[in-house]
Amino acid sequence: MSERLQIERGASNALPASLTPLPKIIFTDVDDTLTWHGRLPVDTFFALHRLQEAGFTVVPVTGASAGWCDCLIKTWPIQHVIGENGALGMQKNQQGVVSTRFVKSTEQVETDLDRLKLLGSELSKRFPQIRLTQDQPFRLTDIAFDIGQAVSVPESITRQAMQWLKTQNVHARRSSIHINVWLGVYSKSSAAMDWLNQRNLSKWQCLFIGDSPNDESMFEHFPVTVGVANIKRYLADMEHAPTYITGGEGGYGFVDLADLLLKTQKNTATEPV
Repeated sequence: MSERLQIERGASNALPASLTPLPKIIFTDVDDTLTWHGRLPVDTFFALHRLQEAGFTVVPVTGASAGWCDCLIKTWPIQHVIGENGALGMQKNQQGVVSTRFVKSTEQVETDLDRLKLLGSELSKRFPQIRLTQDQPFRLTDIAFDIGQAVSVPESITRQAMQWLKTQNVHARRSSIHINVWLGVYSKSSAAMDWLNQRNLSKWQCLFIGDSPNDESMFEHFPVTVGVANIKRYLADMEHAPTYITGGEGGYGFVDLADLLLKTQKNTATEPV
């Protein structure tokens, strides 16, 4: 018999031998969850294909820019993506045409961006080592600062910047490579729940996998969650931890999860009625 899924808040365990009930929707972070050292491993891309072929729906939920999300949905084996920390969602139809839905109106987006640009200038003055990300021109709703992608900002400076941002009445979340800053009452988890509600689906039919404090709202609100191994360096500073942690790091940890899901599906299909 399959091992029953145990959900323990605040305790992260190794992946079990099987996951039952089997989730069919996989929400996933992208940077350092699907990628590793800035690249998408071949095994990870193949895992996405295998999951799609097996009937799983993989939905990236990322802080990445709208421009990057547009590239993902047009080139990866996915039909949906949630970007800029929940500000927008993209969907690809059977003909490959992509449509985009925003949480805020165009007017509100423009007003908020003006304020965020001023904030970004002030932050860079206070912390000269922190600059806007290279993909900022392709962001439509937020601003992002590079702390570990094209540069390597000392942890002490990153923490000081995060503390300052907390006093500015904005939402600020750090990932392994960026600090994302936005205005508005939305998050990765609220956008994921909205995606489910539009389709009359339950969070109990889902699983989320991520790697950093930027994923904490997902770890908090979803009952079944997984962290890739590189999340361990952040756990001491996180209030909400994943249920399980993979053996592999980044995209290789995602492969660990994909293998488990596909094995569970195969075993469930062959079990006697």
